[in-house]
Amino acid sequence: MNALVEPQPQHSLPTEMYRVYEATDPFHPRPYRLALCLAREKCLLEDISSGRRLLRLGRMVMETREAALACAGAEALYL
Repeated sequence: MNALVEPQPQHSLPTEMYRVYEATDPFHPRPYRLALCLAREKCLLEDISSGRRLLRLGRMVMETREAALACAGAEALYL
């Protein structure tokens, strides 16, 4: 008797996305680059819109799955 063997699902770790934005705030004399993980981006945007953070995000300059790459391309982190 031949039984069909169902393939087992591949379990992989979730891959996080990281973005690097140009940012400005009143405490820095010039624009800088801010790396953040996509999972926390919504929280940061809510903090900005409510006034809890005096930060403005400019253009996105990088999107990657590698945290080290995002960190290397940024001067500040929100991970």
